[in-house]
Amino acid sequence: MERWSRWEISNFEYLMQLNTLAGRSYNDITQYPIFPWILSDYKSTFLDLSNPSSYRDLSKPIGALNDDRFKKLQENYSCFNDPVIPKYHYDSHYSTAGTVLYYLMRVEPFTTLLVRLQGGKFEHAERMFSDIGATWDGVLEDMNDVKELVPEMFYLPEILTNENSITQAGVKLDSVRLPPWAENPVDFMHRHQLALEGEYVSAHLHDWIDLIFGYKQQGKEAISANNVFFYATYEGAVDIDKIQDPVQRRAVEDQVPYFGQTPSRLLAIPHIRKMPLSDVLHMQTIFRNPKEVKQYDVPSADRCNLPASAIHATSNSLVIIDTNAPSAKIALHKWHPNTPDGDGMPFMFQPGINKLNTSGRSKGFMRFFRGRNGPAGSKEYPQAHAYAAPGLRISSLVSITYNNEVITGGHVDNSIRLVSPDGAKTLEIAKGHCAPVTCLSLSPDGKYLVSGSRDTTVLVWRIHRSPRYRSGMIMSEAPVGQVTPTSVSATTAASCFIDKTHRRSIEGPIQVMRGHLGEIVDCCVNSDLGAVASCCYFSDVLVHSVSRGRLLRKFDGVKADMVRISKNGVVVVWNKSVGAITSYSLNGTLIGRVYFPRSCSVRCMEISFHGWNVLVGLNPCNSENDDIESYEGEEQIQRLDVQSPAVCLMDLHTLKVFHTMKLEEGQDITAMTMNKDNTNLLVSTSDKHLIIYTNPAVKFARAGLLASSKEGRVLVYGRGESTIDEAY
Repeated sequence: MERWSRWEISNFEYLMQLNTLAGRSYNDITQYPIFPWILSDYKSTFLDLSNPSSYRDLSKPIGALNDDRFKKLQENYSCFNDPVIPKYHYDSHYSTAGTVLYYLMRVEPFTTLLVRLQGGKFEHAERMFSDIGATWDGVLEDMNDVKELVPEMFYLPEILTNENSITQAGVKLDSVRLPPWAENPVDFMHRHQLALEGEYVSAHLHDWIDLIFGYKQQGKEAISANNVFFYATYEGAVDIDKIQDPVQRRAVEDQVPYFGQTPSRLLAIPHIRKMPLSDVLHMQTIFRNPKEVKQYDVPSADRCNLPASAIHATSNSLVIIDTNAPSAKIALHKWHPNTPDGDGMPFMFQPGINKLNTSGRSKGFMRFFRGRNGPAGSKEYPQAHAYAAPGLRISSLVSITYNNEVITGGHVDNSIRLVSPDGAKTLEIAKGHCAPVTCLSLSPDGKYLVSGSRDTTVLVWRIHRSPRYRSGMIMSEAPVGQVTPTSVSATTAASCFIDKTHRRSIEGPIQVMRGHLGEIVDCCVNSDLGAVASCCYFSDVLVHSVSRGRLLRKFDGVKADMVRISKNGVVVVWNKSVGAITSYSLNGTLIGRVYFPRSCSVRCMEISFHGWNVLVGLNPCNSENDDIESYEGEEQIQRLDVQSPAVCLMDLHTLKVFHTMKLEEGQDITAMTMNKDNTNLLVSTSDKHLIIYTNPAVKFARAGLLASSKEGRVLVYGRGESTIDEAY
């Protein structure tokens, strides 16, 4: 609850957790998760999410939103007098099996379930879900219609289209009619998500939670809130075991599947409010106020191990890998974002100090050491011992774990290796591919690694966090037999050696994914979705399942040089030959496309941690290496007017560039990354500069928060204010 109030989890995720705690499940249509109607404007051509009148009043039950209708319901409530049945406002319920099937009838297995519920045929067309605006009007005006929404109305556009060619009396049913402000089902879902996660709903969602899961669900508070339903819908209201009459018993048993059931009550006191967005430090991202973002050159850049092929930022450290991967030098620096250093920088940065390993133990950060023949003051970092396979793209061969350990590919022995950040020592070696690894990707939560190879396969590995920091541990290689990755068991046996003193950090491979016809160019994994997206030069983009390794989707005709997948199920690809970035839904539906100038090429592409934006690093095209095809209709394509080198901030859904951060000529981007809260963007350039983009105002907010916490004056946003001691 408090994580939600601090904006650490989304409104959608929190509602799902409440539903689960209240006994609601995707596995039971009679106890399906409940979501609120949040919008009231389904007629305008433009949806203004900043206008409060665009939203439904979440403090009232759905049946009390229309004053004229509620007067009649109130009259019925006042006149109702039965010695056995308590008074109630509504004859129907906001969540029933029929409601679930009404919304989801266009996708299986709900299509089949609806036919069964209707006695082997579809309902009359006028009673089916065919128009979102008309459904909202019915919810407002119909005396017996008080249904809320289902979770799929916020993320699954397929429920609005007739993908399964459902027919009624031989006539194919149309897709659901959308509001004028929605261009297509994908656009509707996107705008619906934005509304759900926006400031207005966040500020009032606790009122709706009180009605459905909280203290206004039953009793005097429910009567005062006009929120009373038929008594049998409430948990524990009827003891079926005590009913002796079989007819009456059957009638009560049918009450749940046909007339709905109120979820379990979770709170007997008012639910806390969500903090105002302006008070939440980690939400003040570079995407929220991009015009306030400033550029800062990190001092002592010559001691930072630049230019970089990979950068990893945590709350207190920075790992930089140079461009010689896999035999790369590794630098570990102290770095505290949003913490002023006293010299005008909104962050603290201290170049790494290379460790001297004495007795095999680690002592502090890395201490610099002079090169054997280098001049005084020249600094070097420890270098990983490796033999690189030729002709590989360096930027795709490195991933960095949350404990700053480095995973490298591109070795001549076809392995992937785990390397310590403090001494560049090989901690583990794992094998599974029959050819050099060409690309690596680590899931955002750090639990899964995927590797692509010249052998055309993609392997999935499970990453375990080390029980302790293993700096300075030196492991010797053990001989490994040659194994062809024809099965998971065979490839698991190919993992080369295991240190008996601890569990391996790299387990697997646990899945082998096939379907490509050539060398894997890029891959990306998201464990929340359980999906892996991959691409190669000679076949289409493929999406596989992490848990089973099965092919989920093939994006026919989609060629890509770079692929990313967001937590919201959006797949973004870069096609160098046409100079375009394109976004698709996880099911392969085209969402948007944008063309960059012929003079630009995408070097880096990163999706923000919250999944709403994408950052694109642009470099000038190299005519020798960046061959762009010309094709028919080229003159009709409208390309963006952007200059390179630059970093473009884009909306992930529309691919609209809403801000551009330009770099100077000659500062080609070699790597970039963001810290986890999206407040700092770090960019490495070819001229050996490390640039940090951040909003300097965040540092003052952080300083104020720290000062308040020391005095015990941090507010908990409930229905009142309290100090830390009072709240906990």
